[in-house]
Amino acid sequence: MTTLATTQDEQISQLIDTTIEQLDITDEAFDAAERCYHDLGDRLSEANAEVYVQGSFLLGTVVRPHGDHVEYDLDLVSKLDTAKTSITQQELKDRIGDLLADYHAEHDGQACESPRKVSEGRRSWCLHYDDFHMDVLPCIPDAAAASDTAIELTDRNLRLWQKSDPQAYVNWFRGQCAKQFEEGRVMLSKTYGSVEAVPKHRVRTPLHRVVQILKRHRDIYFGEDHDDRPPSSLITTLAARSYLGEKDLLAATMGAVQRMPAHVEMRNGDYWVENPACEGENFADKWNDYEIRRLKFEAWRAAVEQDLAGFIEETNGTVALHQRVAKAFGSAPVEQAVKVLGTRTNLAREAGNVHFATGGLLTTAATTTAVQDHRFFGGQAPR
Repeated sequence: MTTLATTQDEQISQLIDTTIEQLDITDEAFDAAERCYHDLGDRLSEANAEVYVQGSFLLGTVVRPHGDHVEYDLDLVSKLDTAKTSITQQELKDRIGDLLADYHAEHDGQACESPRKVSEGRRSWCLHYDDFHMDVLPCIPDAAAASDTAIELTDRNLRLWQKSDPQAYVNWFRGQCAKQFEEGRVMLSKTYGSVEAVPKHRVRTPLHRVVQILKRHRDIYFGEDHDDRPPSSLITTLAARSYLGEKDLLAATMGAVQRMPAHVEMRNGDYWVENPACEGENFADKWNDYEIRRLKFEAWRAAVEQDLAGFIEETNGTVALHQRVAKAFGSAPVEQAVKVLGTRTNLAREAGNVHFATGGLLTTAATTTAVQDHRFFGGQAPR
C-alpha cells in the first residue's frame, strides 16, 4: 500500500523514513552474509560449537556503513558446549580461534565466498570477507542462569567471566514494539504468503527505524572518531526503553531522544544502563572509565534533538528541508529518497489509487476519497 503524507510533520517523517530505507542492507548483501554464517555454523557444529547471530542483523536494525571502504559488521556468537569448570577463558578463546583458522585454511568457496583472513580482537575473532566481516564471540552456556539462552563470555583481560543473553535481548526489544511488530508481520505476509513465513529480521517498526536513524546520525556526527562514538547496544537499549509506541516516525524519534537521559541510572557513583535481558551487564560501563565518552554522547544526543527540531521549524521550502536532512544523514540517501517518493506518488496517482485516509494520511485504500497532486511544503512533487 502506498502511503503519502499531507501535514508538514507527516511529510518530514515520510522523507526521513524513505531516506533510512535507502540505508537498509540490500537483500543480496544480507543473503551473502547469511550463506557464510550458515556455512561457518555447519563447520563449527562438527566441533560441538553452536554459531548464531546476535546484534543488528538479528534485530533488523542494520544500517549501511558510512564512509569509504567500510564493511558491514555481522556479530556472531560461537558457543562451545562445555562447563566453566573444565575450561579457562584463554583456552576457550584459543579453541575457537583454532577452529576459525582451520575453517579459513580449508574453505573451498563453494557454499559462500572464502574469508580473506582471520584476525584476533581482545575478546573475539574476526573473519574478513570482501564486503563484510564477521565478529565471532567465544562463549559457553551459563549453567547457573534461569534462562536457557544465557551465556558467559571472556572479558577483555581474560580474567572474569562476563554474562550476557543476546537471544533474550532480541525478544525484549521486539516486546518493546510488540503491537507494531505484529502489524508489520501482517503487512509483509502479503509478500511471504503467511505471517508465519515472514522472517522476523525483515520487519521494520517505527522503533526499528528510530534505532537506524540514531545509528546513521551517530556515524556521520562522529565521523572517524570511532573510539568515542556510542556503541549500538547503548543506543538501541536507550531508544527501546524510551519508545512509547508512537506510529509517527518524527514523533517517535524526538520522544525517544528526549527521554533517553531518564533511563541512565547512577549506581554507587557509576553510570549504568543495564542490559534488560541480563542483569549485571552495563552498556554504559565505558562512561565510568572515560568521562569524555559520556560528554560526547550527551553532545550528540542534543545534536539529534536540535536537528529534528530544525526539520520541524524549517520554513524555507523543500530544498532547504532536504539540505537539512542531508546534513544529518548524508546527501546520497536523501536524493534517492526524494526520487523514490516521487516515483511512488506518480505511479499511485496514475493508477488512481492515491486517497485520503482517516487521520490525515494519504493511502491507496479503495474506500476513501481521491486527492490532487502531492506537494512537499507547497512545492511541486519530485519527478
